[in-house]
Amino acid sequence: MSVSNRPITLPSFIIRQIPVYGFPSMQAFTDFLLPSLQVHTGRLIALNAEKILTAEQNEQLHQILTSGGINYPDGISIVRSIRKKYPKSQVTRIAGADLWQSLMQRAGALSIPVYLVGSQPDVLAQTTEKLQQQWQVPIVGQQQGYFTEAEVDHVIQRIKASQAKVITVAMGSPRQELFIQRCYEVYPDALYMGVGGTYDVFIGKVKRAPLLWQKLGLEWLYRLIRQPSRLKRQLKLLKYQGYHWRGEL
Repeated sequence: MSVSNRPITLPSFIIRQIPVYGFPSMQAFTDFLLPSLQVHTGRLIALNAEKILTAEQNEQLHQILTSGGINYPDGISIVRSIRKKYPKSQVTRIAGADLWQSLMQRAGALSIPVYLVGSQPDVLAQTTEKLQQQWQVPIVGQQQGYFTEAEVDHVIQRIKASQAKVITVAMGSPRQELFIQRCYEVYPDALYMGVGGTYDVFIGKVKRAPLLWQKLGLEWLYRLIRQPSRLKRQLKLLKYQGYHWRGEL
């Protein structure tokens, strides 16, 4: 299994000065990232309205989002903004949790070595076991997410030594993006993906919105109903909706 640094040739868009790559389907995205003979190296970054607003206040995150990573539309707000700004675009929402499972299934089928980072030790262990049982994913290393700043360089060196070709990081945003950037600078020969709480969903610790809610773009509302404490975060997103309504995209 080789790696590729070939230029991205799929449609790209600009939303609030942030580049976003659009894909017509999950299958097309997976085929692009993990074709049969090589892995597309780089940094996969799930883009949603909250992350764009955070980047406006966090210069380091803004730099990461504009420095050549593969930003994809994880949030329905981003998809709607692309369709408004680029009426002829053929873009679908790519939910990070679904993309991760698609990549893991492909990694198992093609024997692509995977390294898991993040979450709590018990969640990480259950995720590893399920991936190996369900898709025979070759897990070549794992690292729980509660390591200190002093341990970061050691963790990165372990990842590099493993020669993993797909590295997924579940540490929440923007921490996972910042860690991925540091790791990529040391070991660029892999595909990196920040996955947030995906491991918890995968093992059934956290329940995801029903499929109908997902298709209607209401997954955010389902999470809000189950976690009312998210209300303050959701209210902040009204600022992004203002951008969308005024066409300031």
